[in-house]
Amino acid sequence: MLLAVAILWGSSYVFAKEVVNSGMHSGLINGMRGLLGASAAAIVFNHSIRQTTKNDLKIGITLGLINFCGYYLQTMALQYTTPAKNAFLTTMYVVISPVIMWLVWHERLQRKDGIAIACAVIGMAILSGISPSHLSLQYGDFLTIISAIFWALQIIFFARLGYKASSPWAIIFTISGTQGVCGWIAALINERTTFAHIDWWTALPPLVAIAIVVTFMAQGLQLTAQHYTSPTAAGLILMLESFFGSALSVVLGFDPLTHRLIIGGAIMILANVIMQIDLRHIPFLRSHS
Repeated sequence: MLLAVAILWGSSYVFAKEVVNSGMHSGLINGMRGLLGASAAAIVFNHSIRQTTKNDLKIGITLGLINFCGYYLQTMALQYTTPAKNAFLTTMYVVISPVIMWLVWHERLQRKDGIAIACAVIGMAILSGISPSHLSLQYGDFLTIISAIFWALQIIFFARLGYKASSPWAIIFTISGTQGVCGWIAALINERTTFAHIDWWTALPPLVAIAIVVTFMAQGLQLTAQHYTSPTAAGLILMLESFFGSALSVVLGFDPLTHRLIIGGAIMILANVIMQIDLRHIPFLRSHS
């Protein structure tokens, strides 16, 4: 089930790129995505959502604002970069999370964190084409990395606040609703002049797929499946999201299969694996970790 979730999340990068290519901008994409997702949750889990508490609203709105910032920047980045690079660079959130925990809450970094961060930086540099003679970061890649900071914050805040919620569906509904409202505000302020140039027939199918099939269904499957597996196993499977996103992007012609994509992506995945495993359980590393 978690493998299906990883495939669904991975497909969202390609779907989002198709919507962006149709002329729709990030604010409107997230406005429609959020409200469609919230509507689906309200229909299917009406009973749980009607029992939403004030505390649920506080948690959901907080996470929703973080979620909106992450999606807004990640989707905007797709105007300037490819789905494969967007998918791999988004996984930077895994190594950014412990750094934020160290900076803000003074939680000690483990040795594996340093190794994973080094791998992630190397992988990012290869993917983005950064070298000693070319130190500039492409704008789309920069936006993706900034979005990864918000995904890291979402993980941290969900871990610290999520258990206080009365129902996960109430939180998902509130997150989606907050994302939708913020998206529409951004769209009406910044994007009104672009509405007339949108190819709606091209944009709507992948947008509905993102909102209903990917966001709503994948979140539901993930919540259900994680009851039956360990956090480490779940993390390792869900980490394949970036692989599936990149593979689909190459197959559908959004990305060429280059050495940079293969090597940089593999190193990014390695960084994620290092973060998910306990080095003390590896015999030849036990005495060194």
